[in-house]
Amino acid sequence: MKKSNKGTFVGEVPLKWFILLHLSLVLNSLAGTASKLAGRQKFLSFKFMFWYGVMLFITMAFAVAWQQILKNMSLTFAFTNKPITIVWGLIWGVTIFHETLTWKMILGSVIILIGIIVGVSDVSGPAEADSDKSGSLKESLEKLPSGEEVES
Repeated sequence: MKKSNKGTFVGEVPLKWFILLHLSLVLNSLAGTASKLAGRQKFLSFKFMFWYGVMLFITMAFAVAWQQILKNMSLTFAFTNKPITIVWGLIWGVTIFHETLTWKMILGSVIILIGIIVGVSDVSGPAEADSDKSGSLKESLEKLPSGEEVES
């Protein structure tokens, strides 16, 4: 990934927010781990309720973090990085649940990482340049002739 001279990582995203994005995604991946731990307990037992509560807490914390992150980067950029949670899920599976890591899992993770790198690269083609000129939804709606209905 390229680092520009302005302290940004991959285009317009500041390094600080890129790191916070990935820390929040690690947190989000732990919600699945807590859910799996809850699923191994007797339904409505203390341990079930504890792990289920941990999962809900993590999910709520991630939701708050996600909103703050989206204030500082585009949804497209942030969402392109979200599949990294699959890789973290593999790591938690091996370290916490002692699951066997197969070559297919590793290959899938490599494909995901390549997809993230391609998705966040700052190579802009003609399609991206055109989409940047489209403006906001409000501007688009103002361009519509009055009295006409828009098909959905």
